[in-house]
Amino acid sequence: MTDPFFAYIDPGAGATLAQLALAGTAGLAAIGKLRLTKMKNRLSRKVDTEAEPRAGAQADDAATTE
Repeated sequence: MTDPFFAYIDPGAGATLAQLALAGTAGLAAIGKLRLTKMKNRLSRKVDTEAEPRAGAQADDAATTE
């Protein structure tokens, strides 16, 4: 018969595992935010290029040429 194997995790190892979990979560959140911002920028550029010029733009141009 074999002896049971007892594992011991000291407080330092537990703190390291907790830090690893928190760093991983923060890293995933940062990557998600960057990708979401990139997606928003792509979508907003498409909408802006298809939008009509604003009505006040012509009046502003006429005032600066006089």
